[in-house]
Amino acid sequence: ESYRFNGIPLLENELGLNFWRAMTDNDRGNKLHERSSVWRDAGTNKVLTFFLVDAKSPSTTVVTTEYSLPTTLSVCKIVYTITGDGEITVDYQLQPGNDLPELPEVGMMTLLNSSFDTITWYGKGPYENYWDKEKGAKIGLYTGKVKDQYVPYLKPQECGNKTGVRWAVLSDQQGAGLKITGNPTVEVNALPYTPVELEEHDHGYKLPPSIKTVVRINYKQMGVGGDDSWGQKTHPEFTLFANRCYSYTFKLKGISVKDLLPMSCDFD
Repeated sequence: ESYRFNGIPLLENELGLNFWRAMTDNDRGNKLHERSSVWRDAGTNKVLTFFLVDAKSPSTTVVTTEYSLPTTLSVCKIVYTITGDGEITVDYQLQPGNDLPELPEVGMMTLLNSSFDTITWYGKGPYENYWDKEKGAKIGLYTGKVKDQYVPYLKPQECGNKTGVRWAVLSDQQGAGLKITGNPTVEVNALPYTPVELEEHDHGYKLPPSIKTVVRINYKQMGVGGDDSWGQKTHPEFTLFANRCYSYTFKLKGISVKDLLPMSCDFD
């Protein structure tokens, strides 16, 4: 629930499970928000069923957790391997239950202080891109303000995603930051708002000032579709069906771009 680097808090809350994105116009047109509503609060309402701390060595600790989700017997297992240099490897496994609808996304979400207002990533860009909308994006090194990753569609909705991310850094003006490294890649989304907050407002000007950076680190989110916006679903090859397991791995590490102080990390 916390990670401090050189005394600087990097996380404002837990690195939590998340299966929801702010519904797009296409999603609402094909009624994904109704069909897959069971996934909207599944991460928030998870129940911890197993917790084990194993000190493998003086420099490595492994924390194993399992959660039951409020669906039909869905289980998510997260294993954290924490090493003495402050790096955390996160191994994620999701086993959906029976007869469940497709998942809008499979991943994790956390909040950072709004001072971490810059995102730098090595992956596809420079504009937003998705599983079924990434051919025109090019792999490169990009940087920008988190607030500028928000795309002002007429109605606030999912936006700003990055696919094929090898690594990404959320940093503040002093150069301290949180580095996310895929194994080999992840999808990363950094915005001033959570998916639920985006859905609560019907026009962008109604969004309140934000005092946080919302970071989603995903295995994938389903494609955004677009054949039409009044009924056609996302193509099957870009859909996260619930009849299979999902797993992925990424790493977190506090970094100092300027490297002014010796590294020290504290965990709770």
